[in-house]
Amino acid sequence: MQAIKDVASGAAVSVMRPFGPCIVKAEIPQQTQADLINLFERNGEATDHSMNLAGNMSREFTIDDKVLNAEQAERFIQLLADGSAELYKYSRSVQWENLKRSATDEHIAIVDSRINDMSLTCAIHQSWGNISVAGDFNPMHTHTGLISGVGYLRLPDNIEEEWQREDHDPSAGMIAFMNGNSQNLMTNVMRIKPEAGVIYFFPAWLLHEVYPFRSTGERWSFSFNTTVENLNPDMDLTHEDKIAMQEARDAKG
Repeated sequence: MQAIKDVASGAAVSVMRPFGPCIVKAEIPQQTQADLINLFERNGEATDHSMNLAGNMSREFTIDDKVLNAEQAERFIQLLADGSAELYKYSRSVQWENLKRSATDEHIAIVDSRINDMSLTCAIHQSWGNISVAGDFNPMHTHTGLISGVGYLRLPDNIEEEWQREDHDPSAGMIAFMNGNSQNLMTNVMRIKPEAGVIYFFPAWLLHEVYPFRSTGERWSFSFNTTVENLNPDMDLTHEDKIAMQEARDAKG
């Protein structure tokens, strides 16, 4: 016989989420969208990039200063650097919130005093545009660098209607992220519907894939790889920090 007990309501609980990567969602500024749409309209001027990628797309091309003028390139670089920095800062703050549960008071005092005082630099390794038509897809893969991302500029015709027809398990044209194994009481796959004018930043090692769609028209997206570095210490204790912690303990006797 299975025992069943009513769950009490109103109990004080706290939820911890110690595992899993962070994903940052942001809007692409209007001028940067216009810059990139103009580039996609004249994509034949760009260098073919298809042999460097896992995707099966109608057209994949390099985005660089050969096809963007100085002002356009500066705006594009700023977009990638700002979003990459946000993912770095948020990820490090989540890591610290988990670590500090078991840290000493001295350790907490040191890191709390500087976790928000970051001096970040961002190196952009590659960026490329993707033009997809019905049947195109991107198999499960990861990227190089520390942080990667994808932004959307145009969606296929009637993609919303296509999603509505997939009532039981919609996936057409979506990007899916996967982390860990499928288990009860957790999810290891997240699907995202593309939105024109939206960009996502995620760890470069995070597995992801793009499903094919059936609708007519094209999907315009761009992807990139970056590395962010904090020139100041954040969670990592320096040799001087460890000496100061020992001296604090010695002073307490």
